[in-house]
Amino acid sequence: MLVTVVIPTFNRASLLRDSVPLLMNQEVGANTSYEVIFVNNGSDDSTEEVLSAATREYPGKLRYLSIEPSGGPSAPRNAGIRAAKGSVIVILDDDLMPDPDLIQRHAEYHMQFPEKEAAAVGVAYVPKYMKANPVSLFHEFDYRPLRTGGTISYIYFWTCNLSIKRDFMLDYGMFDERYLYNEDLVCGHRLAGHGLQLRFCESARGQHIHQLKLEDAPTKGTFIGRWIWATTQAIPEPEILDRYGVLSMRLGFWRYSKRLLNRMAFPLLDNIVARAILRQLGAQSGVRSRVSDIYYYVAYRKKILAGYREAKQAAKRCRRDGLVLEPCELVRSLPG
Repeated sequence: MLVTVVIPTFNRASLLRDSVPLLMNQEVGANTSYEVIFVNNGSDDSTEEVLSAATREYPGKLRYLSIEPSGGPSAPRNAGIRAAKGSVIVILDDDLMPDPDLIQRHAEYHMQFPEKEAAAVGVAYVPKYMKANPVSLFHEFDYRPLRTGGTISYIYFWTCNLSIKRDFMLDYGMFDERYLYNEDLVCGHRLAGHGLQLRFCESARGQHIHQLKLEDAPTKGTFIGRWIWATTQAIPEPEILDRYGVLSMRLGFWRYSKRLLNRMAFPLLDNIVARAILRQLGAQSGVRSRVSDIYYYVAYRKKILAGYREAKQAAKRCRRDGLVLEPCELVRSLPG
């Protein structure tokens, strides 16, 4: 089995110096071979130099492509998938440091499940030395719902560490390049309509070396909120609405009531007095704790809600002015 690892990258030269050797020295079995394709998404740091040197050091095993900056990972992923030689594609984020057997574990999964529709999501874990950083709150995934032992929902089509058959992607998938966020969810939803069989491959693991800074979290929260609105407009299914905490009667009475109570309780933490108390308890000490988790989650969630409202209000203005825009196109048109 030939596996192609596709990694879109943007301004991560310092991380690539660490990840390339890990990728080039994977422990694979006699029946597995692999190649790695990096797709440089318009980086303006030394990414080009790092990848150029790596292709000379690992000829035939590592390739890289360069494209114009697209603003999101969809275009570079599509370019890498089209250029791949392998029958199985492993998609990784550029801040994921693979464990030594990550590729082999994905390969074994696809040997066990050779069906064209079979796909696997692996684990991206925060290493112990980074867990003390408060920002690690935003980089942890809850894998408990995935441990079903069978197929799982397309909402877990998480492309930080995922494998899928190349032909299945070419025939039915590929990433919608209009989406700058949740492009993997939108792709997973489309593939689900064509029989996607997604399972959890817990043994395929890699360290998530987060790069987000706390001071950048509010901006990211607003960005995410806008794209959540676009996603819920494009896929207004109860599963999606529930995942993102959207108030909608489509959730059903009990889920809607629970969500409404949570929304009503939010101001108890999102106010000047509560924030002052949390700071007094050490929320801004620089060390992660339950107090810091609450403090930064509330601030982040507030920005997500603000971004969602911005997009929703912009849609109302468009309708009032007689403009017709796709949700993703409307969000891309918003300033900032």
